Formats: sequence, structure tokens, C-alpha cells
Amino acid sequence: MASRSFIDATHAAIGNRFELKTLTQAQADANGYGNEPPGGPTVHGVLVGVIDGPANLDDPTPSLVFSPALLDDPQIGIKVTIMTVGLKPGVDLDTFRTQLDTLPDSGSLSLDKGVLVSPALRKAIDAQASGLWALAAVAAVAAAAALGQLITRHVRLTDAEQARLSSIGYVDSQIVGESIARAAVPILSSGVAGVGVASAFSGVFPTGFVRRIEPDPGLRFESAVLLLGAAALIGALLLWMSTVLLLSRLTARRRDRTATATAVEAIATRTGSATVSTGLRFAFARRENDRGSIRAIVGGLSLTIVGLVAALTFATSMARLVSQPVRYGVNYDIMIGSGADTIPDDQRAALDADADIAALTLYADGQARHGATTVRLVGMKSVKGDVGPPVLDGRLPASDDEIALGRLTAKSFLVAIGDQLELDGGGGSRQLHVTGLVVVPSIGVNEGVGQDAVITLGAMAAIDPSASTGTAVARFAGVTQRDGMLRLSQQLGLDPSLLGDPTQQDSRPAAIVNVARVRSIPFVLAALLTVLAVLTLGYVMITSVQNRGRDKRWISRATHWQATTFTVVPVIIGIPLGLIIGRLVFRSFADSIGTLNDASIPLLLMAALAVGLALVANTVAALAARRSDRLTPAALLRSE
Repeated sequence: MASRSFIDATHAAIGNRFELKTLTQAQADANGYGNEPPGGPTVHGVLVGVIDGPANLDDPTPSLVFSPALLDDPQIGIKVTIMTVGLKPGVDLDTFRTQLDTLPDSGSLSLDKGVLVSPALRKAIDAQASGLWALAAVAAVAAAAALGQLITRHVRLTDAEQARLSSIGYVDSQIVGESIARAAVPILSSGVAGVGVASAFSGVFPTGFVRRIEPDPGLRFESAVLLLGAAALIGALLLWMSTVLLLSRLTARRRDRTATATAVEAIATRTGSATVSTGLRFAFARRENDRGSIRAIVGGLSLTIVGLVAALTFATSMARLVSQPVRYGVNYDIMIGSGADTIPDDQRAALDADADIAALTLYADGQARHGATTVRLVGMKSVKGDVGPPVLDGRLPASDDEIALGRLTAKSFLVAIGDQLELDGGGGSRQLHVTGLVVVPSIGVNEGVGQDAVITLGAMAAIDPSASTGTAVARFAGVTQRDGMLRLSQQLGLDPSLLGDPTQQDSRPAAIVNVARVRSIPFVLAALLTVLAVLTLGYVMITSVQNRGRDKRWISRATHWQATTFTVVPVIIGIPLGLIIGRLVFRSFADSIGTLNDASIPLLLMAALAVGLALVANTVAALAARRSDRLTPAALLRSE
């Protein structure tokens, strides 16, 4: 049987036959998984099934499950690396750890709690869930703001209409209540329809990789989420309208509705151009027959742009994290060895003497314990150049009594730079000084990234004497990665496939694989906010030009200034705030997985956003102005 990733990599199908090359027992005893071809017998196997589940999602490395009959062949080497046990009631991991310590070579045994869904995969699922919650929350807020403006502009009475109602005895509460009552019908009916549509499409979710492990797919009516969500959205819309209408009514008597704002008027009178000043007044001055609030519209559009810029900043930063291996610790061009067996001395010497290799570091993987917790270790020795683990804070260990930790491991142990950390291994107990936080490379069975720790090779020999220098990483200079790998494989007499290419997707750590699974969510959020911003701008431009129908002689000349100035203000407010928020959110996210946390600044996207919104506003305003130009004087008078 084969994992889904094996099927995808080989395009195999049920019934295909394969030649399986096996290891000898001597090779298995020596952990020889890479430096020489398999020497055991060749077995012919038929693919009879596909395996899938949380374990295969957590580790996408292609894998196979064989018939137990292979265990009966004495010529095939067996290397037991994992055992599963069930504990009796009342026995916990600490008790079992104490019992294991009575066995010979117990320091080489690690103990982890068995889980169906690993912590790394849970983080990816939680990330998708959190992203969808954020998407829903932002969409709800943006929809409430956009729909609130739209509905308010339709049901709100003009000053003239309010004056006529007041003259026949209507009080303020009745005038506001009449508008809210007219709006309540479409709001309530849309809320009920939304619950039905959401329930009908519930079978589409969960999406992506989570769907592969969903135990109960299909339609599902989440009463708490749907009913409370609909009630909250309906309440938010009604509250928005009530607040805007009430404040508008209370302030109507205290201000001249035909007068422009002082600041706008001051700027307009100093432009020196009648067209520009008219465009400014059109954009930010409210006329008597205008139903909307300029401040509310500008504020809502600014908030939408803040969310859009923050989403784009986070999305581009996440995409860069996944696409640039150096950000999760892979700052080398090749990896030689699997971490399980020792690299021969002649290969080390050849790598050191190679003129094309600018930097070379040797690694060994081992383990120790901090209390009852197993700590996987990476011992390192820099041979030449600088290709050590990326440092987040502090520095790498330089002596045998120092250690650098992954950010998550340091957090779980409640230690910081400058603290002492005690580790127990096969070589005894040692006190190590914490010198820094690093992105730990994924060597051997080490998880790497935010987990594990880095020490010197000397410290590794003292803590875990069974560890061997089984991995070398190098960076080329003066040649491409492909050419360097081909020439080096010929020089060392190795198959090119044994020189690991860290840029391949199947070599990425599980934490980064899980990030890649959810990186589309912030782009979806950005797309949603873009649509809302465009719709808001388009609606404002159309209604603004239509409301100024009798200013016909100015429309064709001032409409572009109106559209541009109305767009500039929200952009100036939204882009800086969005960048700050997006960078802060990404930094927190990157710290939660232990990678480099510097966020990108998508300057080109920000420029495209500003120009694009201005173009949309100008295009819509120009089309509306052209339509207004074709109206007859009688139609214009009727609109007034």
C-alpha cells in the first residue's frame, strides 16, 4: 500500500507492479540509508491500496506499507525505530519514563505522547479555522459598514422631507423610526435568507487539506453560529442606521446643511482653479438633498482600505515565508547525508577542499531530556564560511557549555537568553548557558524551525555519545546550484539524488507545509475587501453626481477632481495604518512557529491599490456625469 503523496509523485495506480530494493541487515544495523545502494534482495510488489490520514498530512514524505511476510525473510534487514504502547489506567508518561530509565542505554529512547492528529497539524487546522473566523469577522464588519451606508442613503429623508414632516407634527423619534421601519423589512428578510443559504452550502466546508480528515462531512446546521451570526449582523445594521439617523436629526437644527466644512472650504478657495475647488466641494461638501454622511462614508472606506492593506501585507509576508527557504532555516544549497550515519572522512575532506563551496557546516542529531521532556538536539561545527542556523535573537553557541533554542522550545521551558538550562543525556547531566534563539535546521528526526536546540559538536559528544556527524550542508559560490550538485556528485561518487535539494517541496519542514496549506486565506480576505471598496466608491460616485444634476455645467470638468480627492483621503489614512497592523499580525504569527519574523512591505501592490481605486472612482464618475449631461432640463428639475 502507498501513501497519497507516493501516488501523486509516481502517478501510480492500483494494480501497478513495483520492484522493491531492500537493505541487508548489516546496512540496517549501520543506519545506512544513503551512502550506498541497497544490498538486500529485490522484491516484486503489487499496489493494492492507498493509505491516507492525519499522519500522512503531517509528514508528506512518500511512504509505503508492506506485507508482514517480508519480515520472515532473513536476508532483508529490519531496523525498528518506532514502537507504540498503551499504558494501563493510572500510569502516566512520567511514571513510564522512570521505568524506561532502568533499561540499558535508556538515554537513546525518546518518549512522546501518541496523538491521532499531531500538534503541527493541529496548528495548521487552527490556523485555517482562525483565518476563516477572521475572514468572516472582517467580512461582517465591512458588510455592516457598506450595507449600512447603502440602506441609510435609500431610506434616509432629505432635509426638505424632514422639514415637511416636522411641520405637520412629526417629532424626531417618529421621523427616525419611520426610516428604520422601512429598512427593517429588507434587513430581516435578508438575514433569514442568509441563514438558509449558509446551511445549504455547509457541505462545501471544510475545504482544502482539512477535508481529508473531517470525520463527518456533509450538510450541517450550526444553530449557534448561524442564528447568532445572523442576529448580530441584523442588529449591527439596525444599530448603525439608528445611530446615523438619530445623530443626523439631532444635529440638523444646529448647522447650515448647505454650508461646506470649514477645512474643505479653506482648501478649495486656495487652489487657484475653479475646477479643482468645485471638485473638492463636490467630494466633501454635503448638499441639502444628499442622504448620506460624508464623514461616515470616508470613515467606512478608510477602514476597508486599512483591512485590505493589512491583509495584503500579511498575505505577501506569508507567501515569502513559504517560498524563501532561508526564512525557515534552509540557508544552504545542498544537504549530504540523512543524519543517521556518519559522513566518511574522505567526503568531509573533499567538501572542505572544494573551491566551489563557499560555506560548509557539519551537523549531528541527538537527544537529551529536560525533566521528563525529550529535547532533540542539533550539534554543529562550522568548517568554513557562514552557513549556520539563522539567528532570531542573541547568538549561536560558541563553546561546549552553551546552547541556542528554538523559539517555541524556549517558551515551553520558560527560559530566556542568559538563563541556564539543565539537560540529561547518555553522557550525564550538564548545565548549558542559553545564548540565543535560532531557527533550528531540520536534521535527521529533528522537527526544526521553532522546536529543538543547537549546541556544538563537542557538547553533543558529551551529552549524547551515540550521536554521529551524519549531515553536511554547504553553499556554493560562483556556480549555480544545479551545476554544483552535478559536479559534486561526480567527484564524491554519489547518486545526485543523494544530495538533498532544500528547495524541493518534499524537503520542507512540517510547520512550513502547514503554513503553505493556509496561505490563500489572507488573499481571499484581500479580494473580498477590494470588492467592497470598489462597490463603495462606485456607489458614492454615482449618487454624488446624480444628486448634483443641476450643477451640470461643472460636472464634466470637476468630476475627475471630485473622484480623485475623495479617493486620496481614505488611501492616505488607510495604507499606513494597514501596513502597521499587517506587520504586527505577521510578526506575531511568525513568532508562533519560530521562523524569521520580518514582514514584507508590498510597495507595488500599495501603489497599484491607490492607482486602481482612483481609476475606478474616475471611471464611474465620468460615466455618471456623461449620463447626467444627456438629461433634459425638465428631468433635472423633477429630480430637484
